[in-house]
Amino acid sequence: MKTQTLTREEFINQFIARQEQEKASCAAMRKDPQACATVLWKLACDDTSGSRAASALLLSLWNNHFAANMRDVMGNLDIKHTEAALGLLEHMGGGRWLERYLTQDQIVRVIDQWGEFHEIRRERS
Repeated sequence: MKTQTLTREEFINQFIARQEQEKASCAAMRKDPQACATVLWKLACDDTSGSRAASALLLSLWNNHFAANMRDVMGNLDIKHTEAALGLLEHMGGGRWLERYLTQDQIVRVIDQWGEFHEIRRERS
């Protein structure tokens, strides 16, 4: 079996094309804040750096006394989850609260899993 060797430029072009394709596939989700919140919630229920970032964003949208470091949030999300975060933020202005898109049980699950981590981190800074 022969493997294909790509030049640097071919690899970069393929990588950029895949990213653009993934971003385009997220366009419909970005228009639906419920879908965006659900995608971020599912990620926040995991145990990765992206999960930590998603939980920080969700908790900051739920709790007026907690602010997520948006540079950290966006730097730890892949394209799909970045699009979900941007889509949710587009719809959160002007009296829109996270409770409209996530149930109390969903928010409690994020708090149970990540609340102490974020609280300790805030106290240290």
